[in-house]
Amino acid sequence: MARLVAIADAHLGRAHYQAVDEHGLNQREADFTAAWHRAVQAALDLDPDAVLLLGDLFDAPRPTYRAFREGAKGLRRLAEAGVPTLAISGNHDTPRLRESGSPYAVLADAFPGLRFAYRGAWEPVELLPGLRVHAVPQCSDDQGLKEQIAAAADARSADHLNLLVTHAAVTVLAHRYTYGDVNELEVDLATLDAGFDRILLGHFHNFARVAANAWYPGSTDTFTFKDLPQDGEPAVKGVLTLDTGSGAVGHHPVPGGRPLRSYRLDAFDLSAPEVYEAAAGLAAPEETAGAVVRLFVNRARPEVRRLVDRRQVAEAFPGALVVTVLVEAAEEEQAAQLHAQPVTSLADEWDRYLASVPIEGYDRERLVGMGRAFLQQAEEEAR
Repeated sequence: MARLVAIADAHLGRAHYQAVDEHGLNQREADFTAAWHRAVQAALDLDPDAVLLLGDLFDAPRPTYRAFREGAKGLRRLAEAGVPTLAISGNHDTPRLRESGSPYAVLADAFPGLRFAYRGAWEPVELLPGLRVHAVPQCSDDQGLKEQIAAAADARSADHLNLLVTHAAVTVLAHRYTYGDVNELEVDLATLDAGFDRILLGHFHNFARVAANAWYPGSTDTFTFKDLPQDGEPAVKGVLTLDTGSGAVGHHPVPGGRPLRSYRLDAFDLSAPEVYEAAAGLAAPEETAGAVVRLFVNRARPEVRRLVDRRQVAEAFPGALVVTVLVEAAEEEQAAQLHAQPVTSLADEWDRYLASVPIEGYDRERLVGMGRAFLQQAEEEAR
């Protein structure tokens, strides 16, 4: 019987918004760094027999110097503690062209005592006696992922506990643990649950039970308002523990993440000055101090939408890191607008634009992917 601790989706190097810390660094980048180190400390405090890092340690396949250094510092702590550790690559930190190299290759050279799976193929790892970890890192495409999971299933050992670890979106009936993200791979539960005793997954940012034997630990810090807990999900990010003997899985909160606060204000009968006054009464200053705040001003009449000053509305939340004010039209006006034009997304508009212009000397697929990633992130942050 052994205790495993899983950490997922640290996304080191990820930067949101324009706020900076006292050192002039992007505040959200600093947040993700701090969350990673808190997660490593939490893992060590749980006295694990082994640690699993389930992909997207970095937010990009070519992390910045700062992001790479902070990732290595956390790994060094695990190595110095003598904890067997396995890390797999995810969709964000795997290059689309394998020949361009992987940050995990450098880490494998720097930490020969730790294990890294990043080559796009299944690898069996005897991490502990009696435990066979079937590591399936980011693959080239959905079909490749399915083939590698099948290869792992064929190599299950009757003498070991067989644990599958991979980084993917999973479809369970009508529920999809997906973001439509760059390089995202998706499998259904039937493909995933191919006879493994336990399955641990990276990619989905909330702690979630996918099946009786399959779990997401969730990310180490909040990303967008999609991270707000739903259906009993923990309100605080954390790490996951797995008892290999009993199969018991636990979520261990790691406090300190950047809070997300979302508010709604019905402006149907309000003038612009009344909107400012109503916004000021929505939350106590201590509730929004340091938070990322989103305010929906709903059912606003045309004259209010023209006159309301979003900056003045934002002043109702002093001490917040960022305040996004979304002024929405009255319902009858929204209905008329929706009837007049098709619903689309910025990412889809980007695809249509690139299809209409000649591109010479550039990788069209790479431009499409980069543009979609940036636009999807912008849309997520506005939700």
